[in-house]
Amino acid sequence: MQRILNFDEPLVSETEDFELVVGRRQAAALTFLALVVVALCSGASYLAGKAIAPREEAPVPMIKLEPAPAPATEATLVPPMFPSVTVASPAPVLEAPLFASPVAQAIYIQVGAVDKGVATILAEGLRKHELDSFVAPGPSEKAFRVLIGPFPDAAAYQRAQAVVDRLGLASFARRYQVQ
Repeated sequence: MQRILNFDEPLVSETEDFELVVGRRQAAALTFLALVVVALCSGASYLAGKAIAPREEAPVPMIKLEPAPAPATEATLVPPMFPSVTVASPAPVLEAPLFASPVAQAIYIQVGAVDKGVATILAEGLRKHELDSFVAPGPSEKAFRVLIGPFPDAAAYQRAQAVVDRLGLASFARRYQVQ
C-alpha cells in the first residue's frame, strides 16, 4: 500500500516500453465495427441521394377508343299471343364508351382508383344503376379511375351523388384540370 500512495515515484518508468497485443477476438471486433460503419455510411448516402434526386412522373397512357361494332341481330316478328297487349320495341340506345378521358374543367364523382379489371366491373355495375360512369386513366399505369359524369348542372350532380350514397360507395367530387 505504501507504493500506491507514494505520489512522488512514477508508476511506469519512462524507459519501459509497452506492447499492444491484438488477438483474434479484438481483430474480429474491429473488423465488424468497420463493416457496420461502412454499411451505415452507404445507407445514409443512398437515402440522401434518393431524397435529392428529381422525381419523374410516368406519362399518363393515352387510351385509344375504337368504336364497337354494331351487333348483328335479326328480328323476327311473332304474332302476339294476346292481341290486347302491345309490346313496345325498345329504341336503340347509344351507349357511351367504357374507357374515356375526362373533359377538362368538368365535375365528376370519383368512385375509386383500382386495377383495370375491377374498374371495368365497377363502371359496368354503376351503369346498371343508370349512372353515366366510365373508366379513365389513373395516377399510375396500373391504376384506373372510375368516374361518374360530367354533370351539366348541380341538380344532376346531387341526383347522382344520392344514388352513389344509397349504394354505400365512398366517393368524392373532382374537377379535372387541363394536363
